[in-house]
Amino acid sequence: MLVTENLMQFIWKLRLFRANGLHSTDGEPLAVVHVGQYNTDSGPDFLMSHIRCKDNDWFGHVEMHIQSSDWDRHCHQEDTVYNNVILHVVWRNDKVIYRNDGTSIPTLVLSEYVEQHLLERYSTMMNAKSSIPCEFQLGSIDLFKKSMWLSTLAVERLEMKVQQVLLILDQFNTDWEKTLWVWICRCIGLKVNADTFQELGEKLPWNILQKYRSNLFKIEALFFGVSGLLIQESGSEYMKQLAGEFEYQKHIHGIEVVYGVWKRMRMRPYNFPERRIAQLAVLFSKNELGVAKILAVDDLERARKLFKIASLSDYFDGHFSFGTKTKIKETLRLSNETIDTLVINVIIVFLFSYGKYFSIQTYIDRALTLLEQLPSEKNMVVRQFAQYDWQVQSALQSQGILQLKRFYCDRKRCLHCRIGCEILKRN
Repeated sequence: MLVTENLMQFIWKLRLFRANGLHSTDGEPLAVVHVGQYNTDSGPDFLMSHIRCKDNDWFGHVEMHIQSSDWDRHCHQEDTVYNNVILHVVWRNDKVIYRNDGTSIPTLVLSEYVEQHLLERYSTMMNAKSSIPCEFQLGSIDLFKKSMWLSTLAVERLEMKVQQVLLILDQFNTDWEKTLWVWICRCIGLKVNADTFQELGEKLPWNILQKYRSNLFKIEALFFGVSGLLIQESGSEYMKQLAGEFEYQKHIHGIEVVYGVWKRMRMRPYNFPERRIAQLAVLFSKNELGVAKILAVDDLERARKLFKIASLSDYFDGHFSFGTKTKIKETLRLSNETIDTLVINVIIVFLFSYGKYFSIQTYIDRALTLLEQLPSEKNMVVRQFAQYDWQVQSALQSQGILQLKRFYCDRKRCLHCRIGCEILKRN
């Protein structure tokens, strides 16, 4: 099987090797008193290790390689940083290596002290055809351990989204209102059109929007005009009216148009970009989604209420897009499922981001509480894990599942996953 340095580091860090009877390649007895601290920066793999060789106690660093000759291949013999290495741990010993000062380094061949069943399990996961590499033992993991791991992953997912929010905040010189609005635009576009909706939010002239907030027709003209979706020669009379208004606004204000690609292939009509933009225009006109309103959210119903839309403009109360009619007006408003998704991605993420930025624990805690109160999302990933007796009850857990699937299972980062570690550690 193909062994990697990551696997070796995992085995060393968790002491998943036979600790008794260790010997260096020179035949000297070794004892690992302390494996050391895993180093995530440049330099040796483990720092401040404690190794006993014969009757001598050595304190220093441990470096790992698949083959001992990798030491020279990586030019460590020329780097004084590695002069404090007290043990070279390898999978195969093919060469005697030396420090920069010319002294030799005790070498331990780790492969001689690792149980075969651990390697077989690792190989099974790495070669799995399933999108969940550990599916063969997933159902045997303790429910409490799985729940704790999902909670950690949900926070990890929030932390990643915080970084996205802070990038927008930096772009708009710490203007939280504009940042919030751009983030709302991104989130209402869902995964398919998120980038183009974010560009729309960035290009919409903030000061002009504020001026016309109470005039839904002018707001729609600006939104659809900047989106690039208006065609003056269209057969739709309403589109012609919006296009005429936008041409006037563009002329007097010098407004830019988004030239992004609006995706709609295999998309249900109620997710069409035109419908989402019409909803966005109403949400903006309602003036319910400012920073103060979101920071005041302290319960789930209050959060959901911010996204409730009684009706769209007269035209879009009867159309999915320009020229595409619908007989059921209710289908044009935000569904309960979409509202909950927006509560997660807008309100919860914003509360968490604001709390992190200003070190206000109240907002961080409130975000996590709301995430726990929301029911689990219904999607393909949640259903897939449910097949292996992993039922999730809350949005906190379903967000954790999404993080697990995308950033661990899909990338086969089993050595960094608590579930993968639990399986590999078993006797």
